[in-house]
Amino acid sequence: MQTVFVAEGGTKIEIPNPDDFRTKAGDYAPSLTSVFYNPNMEFCRDISVSVVQVASKIFKNIWACDPLAGVGVRGIRYAKEVKGVRRSVVNDISNEAFELINRNVKLNELESLVEARSADANIVLHENQGRFNFVDIDPFGSPARFVSAACSALSRKGVLALTATDTAPLAGTYPKTCLRRYGAMPLKVEYRHEVGARILAGFVQRIGTMHEISLTPILTHATLHYFRIYLLANRGAQRADQALEKIGFISHCKACLRRNLTYGIAASLPKTCECGSKLTHAGPMWLGSLIDKQFTLSFIEDLSMRNFRLKHEELSLLSRCAEEAEGPPTFYDLNELAASAGTRPPKITELIAKIRSEGYFASRTHFSDTGIRTDAATDGIKKMVSGL
Repeated sequence: MQTVFVAEGGTKIEIPNPDDFRTKAGDYAPSLTSVFYNPNMEFCRDISVSVVQVASKIFKNIWACDPLAGVGVRGIRYAKEVKGVRRSVVNDISNEAFELINRNVKLNELESLVEARSADANIVLHENQGRFNFVDIDPFGSPARFVSAACSALSRKGVLALTATDTAPLAGTYPKTCLRRYGAMPLKVEYRHEVGARILAGFVQRIGTMHEISLTPILTHATLHYFRIYLLANRGAQRADQALEKIGFISHCKACLRRNLTYGIAASLPKTCECGSKLTHAGPMWLGSLIDKQFTLSFIEDLSMRNFRLKHEELSLLSRCAEEAEGPPTFYDLNELAASAGTRPPKITELIAKIRSEGYFASRTHFSDTGIRTDAATDGIKKMVSGL
């Protein structure tokens, strides 16, 4: 295997030569490599570094685990770029990956901080029960089969980070696959990616309650081909029970765009909308906040002091997340609103200003360039659209 060296953040990494793993169209395909490394995830990894840095201020000493490491870039960057990381366990079941991880550890002079492993990810997590206060599950595909082991590895308080690249099932393209993997029905509507993120959060929380852990989202974002979610973990049966109280269903009316929230895993769902049309249901899913504003502002503060190549784009995303953090579940698409109101879509900034002038919450959303998050009633929003 031929390799090359790249720099990411403040870390040097040896990776498989991308020129050896290209499709017929000439695009680099990480899935073809013998040791996984996706350069397109640098954006996500940069944000993760700031999340771990903020977490280190809460938990003092960070014990981190990257159990699906590939070349080891995540876990090695945490050890290299975060002040307060006491130990980073970096694991991959592949022998080739294990050799490359060890070389990358030496390259960055991190032998005292990084523990390289080569075993099944779930075994590593189960062997370290209660040890880690930051666990990062970043698989190729669904994280579902690693969640229970990740929960067992979490210390009494910590952060669980997950990536899901199976966005199509979560967003409603393959509902049977979503039901099989996550035990929830998705919804293919204008806010389908938010539904997918909420299904992922709800699934993780239901698994967490089996371990008597509450898992509260502090940052969630949908970027390119993946969902990324960070959850604050606290052990305790009562906390876990309280988390379940915010699990429920969304009922959507495709005729008038109304949406209803019903809390409870075994809740009785309405069949028809106020307008008389049939409702379509999605869930169970997390109906609480996906983003904690204060945490996100802390991530922005840390990231703003770093010299990352994609810093401008990363801060733009986090700023949008902070803006929408205190809004309600689901959002409206500007074009869908205008079509339902029988008019042309106004400027999105003008509609947001109008909604706010009426005393309601209104913001853009990172889930969609044409999305508006607001707690105003559907009929009222459509009247405002018509009046602009």
